[in-house]
Amino acid sequence: MNVSFTDSVGETRRICVRHKVTGDGPPMVLVHGLMTSSYSWRYVLESLGRRYHVYAPDLVGAGLSDKPLDLRYSVENVARFLVAYVRTVSKTPVYLVGNSLGGLYALRALMKYGGSVAQPSIARRFVLMHAPGYPLVRTRLLSSVFQAPALGPAVAELVARTAHRFPETFVAKNVHYARPEMMSQEECAEYGRLFETLDGARVFAKILEESLDPEEHAAIIGELKARATHGPPLPCAVKILYARKDVMVPPSFGPRYHEDIPGSELVWMDDASHFLHVDAPERTVHEITSFDPGEAASASA
Repeated sequence: MNVSFTDSVGETRRICVRHKVTGDGPPMVLVHGLMTSSYSWRYVLESLGRRYHVYAPDLVGAGLSDKPLDLRYSVENVARFLVAYVRTVSKTPVYLVGNSLGGLYALRALMKYGGSVAQPSIARRFVLMHAPGYPLVRTRLLSSVFQAPALGPAVAELVARTAHRFPETFVAKNVHYARPEMMSQEECAEYGRLFETLDGARVFAKILEESLDPEEHAAIIGELKARATHGPPLPCAVKILYARKDVMVPPSFGPRYHEDIPGSELVWMDDASHFLHVDAPERTVHEITSFDPGEAASASA
């Protein structure tokens, strides 16, 4: 399917999007994170599809969707793409679930593009899973390297060429599960498809640089804190899922989001890591579907 959106410099973008669709019921959109794709949701799709009409897109720059090299992959731009995607697949607010960087994209979409008469909310409920956003030393170090005039472009090209030449090894070293046996050769090969072409690998390097910009993250968190104090609140209820064994995003971010999103619910998962829906799919499905079971049941009746 094709999705059109206007980027942050006013250019209209038309993106060919590959997505997985299953089930019947109220609409739900699953938003994957960095270096993954809609494939990451495979352990929960069937179960969620028994209750919802589930859409799992490959985001712009990921999976089998278009990967324009001339797009700036800021959180802002991917959030704009996400809003356009949601409004293309559903005429009503959706149940929105975002993991990792996908959670930050979804949060930004809710903050800027929802809750007014002119811009109605894209979501009726939002489940935030292990989003970054708060300051991280390694993110700042990575950003400083990419932004160094003499070094940044060379490092980006090195990352791209390494990922392109050794895609499965690159994935295995950078995607971490609490249950390592879940990282099969099939898994590595599927995520490695992002790097099948050198241009695809270069887009990944751009996403590393542009979606992990600590200044943009700080601005988003600053606005979130201001809204917590002065309003307006987020346009829908929020449930926050964090795992205590995450090695990619500090578990301490969970309580911080909980504090900065008044009225949110924080749930801890003890036996999972960054990819909750892979490490603990049944528990993840339970937490998503129990968020508002009455509304989901009535909407699907």
